[in-house]
Amino acid sequence: MRPFHHRAPTIVAALVAVLTLLAIAAPIAAASPQGVTIVSHVTFNPDGPNYGDFTAAGDAVDSGLICPSGTFVDTAIRFAGYQSNRGMVQLLVVKEFTCGDGSGTFVVKIQIQANFDTGIESFTWVVLGGTGDYGSLHGAGTGSTVPNAPIGNINTYVGFLLG
Repeated sequence: MRPFHHRAPTIVAALVAVLTLLAIAAPIAAASPQGVTIVSHVTFNPDGPNYGDFTAAGDAVDSGLICPSGTFVDTAIRFAGYQSNRGMVQLLVVKEFTCGDGSGTFVVKIQIQANFDTGIESFTWVVLGGTGDYGSLHGAGTGSTVPNAPIGNINTYVGFLLG
């Protein structure tokens, strides 16, 4: 049988490794997803990108993870598919949101299912990245759109964010 003092360095090394892992994992575990609802008012622009304003609410705003309001502009729009028998089109849209308080920007990719007969859309969204306070922002969710004729539509995003 080996004496205890020969095993002590091994036990100490294992204890240090466990404590190091706990020190790293604790902040990660502490970061829980924060709920958010974003409402944007889109203005269709036939001469350039669509644009508008937004307001945000929920735990993500209350905790300072995201700003409460600002503006946005569409930076990319791509048609992804069409179902003529249903009047449905699939769109991929990328939007850059700029916070009104100057804290930064965040980019969101949206996959839209649009019904051209009714003007109603449903979509999924994911945060691609950001600048300033939002450089490490992540999140995703779902949403819906209702027409706001004749100028555009109103988008409502519901989901979770992590920073």
